[in-house]
Amino acid sequence: MADDEKRVFALISAIGTIRDRLRQDIDGLRQIHNRWKDGNGSSINLIAQLTALKSSLGNIQDWLNYAVNDLHPQLLSDLDVLTHSCGILVRHVDALNVCLGYRDHGPVDFAAKLKYRVAVRSMERLQQVARRQNDAVNLLLAACHCTAQAQRKILLHKSRQIRKEDAANLRTLSQSSGLNGACITGLAQLSRFIQWLRLLFHMKLARNEFHGAVSPTDEENEEMAAATRSEAIDRALQREATNLRHETKLVLVGNGQSGKELIMHQLKVLFTEGYHSTDERLKYRPAVYQVIHSLIQSITNLLKDTGVTLSKELNHDFAILLHELDTAKEGITPDAVKAITTIWSCPEFSKLYVRNFEIDFPQYAPYFAQEAPRIADADYVPSEADIIRLNQSMRGINEARFNWDELDVHLFNIRGYVPQHFRERWYHQLDEATAVIYTVDVSLYNKPSPQLPNQSILVHEFEAFETWVNQPGFAHSSIILILNNFTRFVSKMAYAPLEKLFPDYVRNESDPELSARQYLLKQFRARNHQALPVYSFWVDLDSSDNQHLYQALRSTLSKVQQQQQLERQRRAKEEEEDGVAWGSSVGSVDAAAEADADRPVTKGASRANLLSPSRSRGALREK
Repeated sequence: MADDEKRVFALISAIGTIRDRLRQDIDGLRQIHNRWKDGNGSSINLIAQLTALKSSLGNIQDWLNYAVNDLHPQLLSDLDVLTHSCGILVRHVDALNVCLGYRDHGPVDFAAKLKYRVAVRSMERLQQVARRQNDAVNLLLAACHCTAQAQRKILLHKSRQIRKEDAANLRTLSQSSGLNGACITGLAQLSRFIQWLRLLFHMKLARNEFHGAVSPTDEENEEMAAATRSEAIDRALQREATNLRHETKLVLVGNGQSGKELIMHQLKVLFTEGYHSTDERLKYRPAVYQVIHSLIQSITNLLKDTGVTLSKELNHDFAILLHELDTAKEGITPDAVKAITTIWSCPEFSKLYVRNFEIDFPQYAPYFAQEAPRIADADYVPSEADIIRLNQSMRGINEARFNWDELDVHLFNIRGYVPQHFRERWYHQLDEATAVIYTVDVSLYNKPSPQLPNQSILVHEFEAFETWVNQPGFAHSSIILILNNFTRFVSKMAYAPLEKLFPDYVRNESDPELSARQYLLKQFRARNHQALPVYSFWVDLDSSDNQHLYQALRSTLSKVQQQQQLERQRRAKEEEEDGVAWGSSVGSVDAAAEADADRPVTKGASRANLLSPSRSRGALREK
């Protein structure tokens, strides 16, 4: 067993190394593509296949991390062979990048052009090998997730067949790569020799001009300096345009209490700012105490408002909470902690809380009620999970830039109302976003609208969603719909039928949960007038570290960006051939992928993480 665990950790390390090298190779190929702009798309196709292989290897790596103790020896053996094959592929791509890494100058350098033509043949072979290895990885991943022995054997057999054919392709690739590599190296040396001859020619020409020329005037010097500055600005703008083409621009919108602030904070902690120091976390202690006091206030208000009859013990706890509010101390007394825990876990209060829509509770009330004993400790230091669940949202727009595996992400978080003059000056930066992430708290479906008591507050969410997704600047974007508080939504339906506030809803008695989810998704999609692709996730953001959600989002965004790149290339080709701008929107999502996104999947076991609640179990649904 110990040997198997060592093999697993060795595999995880090897796959991580391969993915890092693939990331470097993809960046190198992008630079080569930007220099040469090949017409047949060999380099961009190879980039797409390597990106897909890197994403699939990431899924294998994630699965290995969560299934260390549940691996069959045959699976480990197949993974060893697959990792070795991927390593060979990466070495060939490394060699190709090194050969093409020398920057060639001048449109008349025939040796450089011929060198690239030879390299295109290698790119096409590498593309085929990468595609087959990606197929083998996906089949092996399906076998890892499969529980039926017969089906697992079939998948493993198919994966081995692909690897056998792939081994033959790798041998052919190794033989041809030697010849192609020698040709490319020789042509690169010839190109350098040509550049050297050109340099000698220009030096001789400049020397002749120097002897016969008159010294330039001040005006001519200024003109040359201005031309140099203009060229530098043009190069900087070109670099910026290249970076923007590869940027994954995300726009995060939704109500401030929908959970989007938690997503923003977790992504910033994971990928940009890192974790707070102990001294920094101590500064948040008063804010956490304030949330606990707000929770106590909401509990007492709900009990007083409903007038429910409590047992003698619960009445005693209720009196303790009232006394805690009257004394208004900074910390929390042990009696108050016991009272919070007892009342929150009793059946009488649980029913009231599920049915409640009039008394406002802190956004992450269940989390703070569960963590109250730890927070009341005399040596309490706020954890990262505590800090990111504080309501620190402000109005305006917040942005963050970070690298998320192969994605270069630029995330915009729209907070509250944004003035019209600010929108007119600033919102154009959101145009051509890769995806709009819209978050909504579906558990509020039974809360009446302030203006129309017979109408659900979700109707306002439908209208806000309609306003955002139909912006002209998002005509080629995708929509990621995050439906939060799924567990509470399901538990509420037993007490507050959905049809009470949505008369056109027809319950499916055999599966009311599925019919309710389908109805709400239908309401959102009906307002998507630009027919943009929609990916939906049903989650409970406050009960886990949300690693499964972010893994699913990363895979979805990688897929979306590849589709959009291909679509942009197609539009550019149409414009070049026909001279007419091609104005159709991004293609629709694969039906199977969209169906999978609609179905919540229970969260698997996760490793300990500083962002996760210390004792809560996640109810996250993974795509």
